[in-house]
Amino acid sequence: MSMRLKLAKIEAALLESVRVDPALIGTILVNVGQPHAGFSRETDIFADDYRTLTAIAEGRAEAEHGTTQWRRCYPRLATATGENGANDMQGYEFGYGPAFALDPAQVTAVAQGLAGEGWGSGAVHADGVYEGFEALVPFYAAAAREGKAVVGGVS
Repeated sequence: MSMRLKLAKIEAALLESVRVDPALIGTILVNVGQPHAGFSRETDIFADDYRTLTAIAEGRAEAEHGTTQWRRCYPRLATATGENGANDMQGYEFGYGPAFALDPAQVTAVAQGLAGEGWGSGAVHADGVYEGFEALVPFYAAAAREGKAVVGGVS
């Protein structure tokens, strides 16, 4: 069974709409309905296999800290993937649990924190697509530079 982490960079104004109607996250992360203003499904989405991501994080935590509790070892990675629970959108489930939302200030903190935790900054596809674990840092860095919020979840 596949589990996909999906993230989207969105404008702060759209984040406010999402906070009022969390079901909008589904229309953003899944190719459903009309696109939202200031959002491109081609360049504002990150996707990766969630199980691979957690296996990498667990393996690194065990090698570096002697535990597989990666959420404690790498709190910014946990925030970036919605695993700390602090930013959950109450009342809206997206596949395997609640969707989450980070405002632009949180996105900037996550982008800086991921680098501080030593996560690499891999390449982005030539077509601007953010896919694969190594593209997580460039995705958050781009969102921070653009002043965008991030919504996400695991489906």
